[in-house]
Amino acid sequence: MKKTLFVFLLSWLPLAALAGDLQLEGKIGDKYPIVLELAHDGSGIYSGKYAYSSTLKRDGDSPCSWLYISPDVDSPYSEWTVTDCHGKQVEKWHNVTVSDRGYLSARMTNSKGTTYDVAATVAGATTLHEPLNAHFREHLGDYTFEFDMFSESRIRKRLQELMGVADASVLIDIIQVAQPIEYNSGMYWSSGFMAHQCCDPAAMWAYDTRNNSFYIWVRKDGSEYWWAESGEIPYEFRELVSSRF
Repeated sequence: MKKTLFVFLLSWLPLAALAGDLQLEGKIGDKYPIVLELAHDGSGIYSGKYAYSSTLKRDGDSPCSWLYISPDVDSPYSEWTVTDCHGKQVEKWHNVTVSDRGYLSARMTNSKGTTYDVAATVAGATTLHEPLNAHFREHLGDYTFEFDMFSESRIRKRLQELMGVADASVLIDIIQVAQPIEYNSGMYWSSGFMAHQCCDPAAMWAYDTRNNSFYIWVRKDGSEYWWAESGEIPYEFRELVSSRF
């Protein structure tokens, strides 16, 4: 059976580590888009509200379109109680964390006992890195070696921060026989493998124009490895990989 490893190199911090009011966008269960508005009381303990994007579109920005977040008494930094506009508890959020890149992660249990993963991005977090939309648009259809993509310091640095220096070097070494850069599903991407060794080792990278993030997939010695600047691998990138390897 093929062995699969999932690698997300993000340093998770307690919610208190990010000071100030936060506005986030994300998904519950990787399916239901949400927006969050959070504030802290000066000590780093957060409260606020969140809403499903579909509810806001349907009902407008009314008090009952939102669910209200309160820190848990015993674990205020990592546990939330969520109530509706009538004060009825409808959810509990567990293991609430935010990375140093500004990504929120949690587990939510609703009133029916169903549990979902929650992932959200702080608005403006992607400005930590220079957007590369125009750069890749200029090189659409080019081979990576034609413009020395992996030698550019701004790209190499991001890959090293994401994967680590050693694994970034492995990625670059693998992509000897490469495909021209393509664009679809909001992503510029390409793939490649070592000369005369298709298709192990092999690799694919994508740059997501929607959130200024790189995604990486590597197959080596029968194992698969994944990295994501955004903290999660989107369905579209998984589909690209599975359709070509």
